[in-house]
Amino acid sequence: MTRLARMIPAIAALSLAVPAMAQDSGAADIADELSDPVNQIAVTAAISAMSEALLDLEIEPFVKAMEAVGRDDSVRDLPPDARLRDLAGPEAEALPAEMASEVPRMMGRMAQMADAMDAMLPGLRDMAERMKDAIPRE
Repeated sequence: MTRLARMIPAIAALSLAVPAMAQDSGAADIADELSDPVNQIAVTAAISAMSEALLDLEIEPFVKAMEAVGRDDSVRDLPPDARLRDLAGPEAEALPAEMASEVPRMMGRMAQMADAMDAMLPGLRDMAERMKDAIPRE
């Protein structure tokens, strides 16, 4: 499993959190929140728990669906109580800890991006105003 593949759930969770936070706060506030070690610990705990829960998903419903549509005979060989962790192999055990170790650094980088967005906002607002005037109205 590649390093990027292991990080996808964490990246997805963080990328969903930033726009939601942006609706209520300015980019500078978002940067502060992302940089806060307490928030980083909370997000790390949530992502770790999410990855553990994901690995514990039973795959039997998926196997039954695949069998029902006749798409993949290889799923018939899987034990009925198999979980996603079983399919991922022994390296899956380290996945939650590896993801958790990367979260603070990712949040720090996202804070830097939010700071950059904050610096760009006046220019983007000005550009939007000019575009509004440049687009013909019906």
